[in-house]
Amino acid sequence: MPVTVGNCEIIPVHDLPLNFPIAMMFPTLTEDDLAPYRELYPGAFSPVGLALDCGSFVIRSGDVTVVVDTGMGPGPIAMLGGAKGNLVPDMVSKGVPVASVDIVVHTHLHFDHVGWNIVDARPTFPNATYYAPRADYELFADNVVANPHMTQVIPLMELGKLEMYDGKIDLTPEVSTVPSAGHTPGHHSILVKSGSETLLVLGDVAHHPFQVDRPDWSDTFDLDHEQADANRTQIMEQLERDGGLAAFGHFKGGGIGRLVRENGRRVFRALSLAH
Repeated sequence: MPVTVGNCEIIPVHDLPLNFPIAMMFPTLTEDDLAPYRELYPGAFSPVGLALDCGSFVIRSGDVTVVVDTGMGPGPIAMLGGAKGNLVPDMVSKGVPVASVDIVVHTHLHFDHVGWNIVDARPTFPNATYYAPRADYELFADNVVANPHMTQVIPLMELGKLEMYDGKIDLTPEVSTVPSAGHTPGHHSILVKSGSETLLVLGDVAHHPFQVDRPDWSDTFDLDHEQADANRTQIMEQLERDGGLAAFGHFKGGGIGRLVRENGRRVFRALSLAH
């Protein structure tokens, strides 16, 4: 179900589930480290290890429709055993046809955030302007052999559909980008601010809810661990202090909630959302 922030509407959309071994993402963590978080977030662990989602968010701000990140893509996805993505069908089922999208903004340019950009050699969102962080584009586009997912990004530049951004830009009067580098050099979060209410879409600032309490637990996908830890710490402290909504695309169950203090820990408490 949609979440309302002032005059804006935020719709979580789901591409596909992800299950990764803990040692692959957080190789230094022990079972003693994880025990309290298994109790707090039983749905965020699986027999494989970590139970995550690959999700995105649609923001309706005035008469502008913004999509934040585009998931893994339609597939079949070899690294996931041939799984197929469901992002666009899920959007359509929730009343967001692809032709209605005005802006696609990428928090960063990893493969699981650009996969639905192009389908059958055409932009999936034909009427949209796509936005990409300049630092990520410059990093990944230099070597497409090592970064084959950039075939979902570079053609947009050639078609005149891609705009680069650096730092804070206003996508609408209520939606703007917020620098949050570390996971990648160009990583940004997306701030929705309408009236007195806020929601921050956090991209890959965190992959798992235990990082809300332990922002110093950097995962193997963070390119600059020190910067990622520092930004994650600052963001989590601010969200707890200010009480604004947070949206995490990799958290199970829609990923929108608040950060609260319970029994000496900072805890993510999700809103009740259905995919």
